[in-house]
Amino acid sequence: MCVLFSMFASQGQSVVGTSGLIHVPSARMLEDKQFALGTAFIPVPYFYRAGRNFNNGLNTYVTFGILPFVEIMFRYTHELNVPVNMETKYFPDRMLGFRLRILNETKKLPAIVFGLQDASALLGSTCLNCTNYSAPYFVLSKSISSTFGAFDLSVGYAFDLFELKAKDFKGIFGGVMFTPHAIDKLSFVFENNSKGFNTGFKINPIEPIN
Repeated sequence: MCVLFSMFASQGQSVVGTSGLIHVPSARMLEDKQFALGTAFIPVPYFYRAGRNFNNGLNTYVTFGILPFVEIMFRYTHELNVPVNMETKYFPDRMLGFRLRILNETKKLPAIVFGLQDASALLGSTCLNCTNYSAPYFVLSKSISSTFGAFDLSVGYAFDLFELKAKDFKGIFGGVMFTPHAIDKLSFVFENNSKGFNTGFKINPIEPIN
């Protein structure tokens, strides 16, 4: 079980840095000129780097909405208990993420976002084999109101794009976040990140700053 406390002034931030649930992204995005700065400790065995999960991990990131329909994210991922030096040839993973909103949510249609993790590899500034968290994907999100609270459903699909392989999310992923009317700052989350199921909750005590 993964429990997540979200202290960001945003609609929902995942532990990987993009707007989303616990691990998977959603079609929710930061508003124009909003940003989120945070870090997430991910314990064994949930932390993966290059297909291994021997140590705890730490994701440190900054996410910024540069336009009403564009979100970028830079993440620094460090595998703890591994020395960073020239002898081990280990250096923390640095990743650039890019997200583009294709469709705004309407009463009948979901929001649709195209996302690209580790965009620098696709541009050729880093080697394709060096990527640990690459993931081109589409994701859809739709909010549904009920008597008890609001449900936010997200479903996505990660795929290979040219030579860039989907490593972080492979195939279908998705989840749901439920926010009860009685406690509107508390949300319960359930998701599948294509590797397994995660459950948790988010607390957002601070209203977004526009």
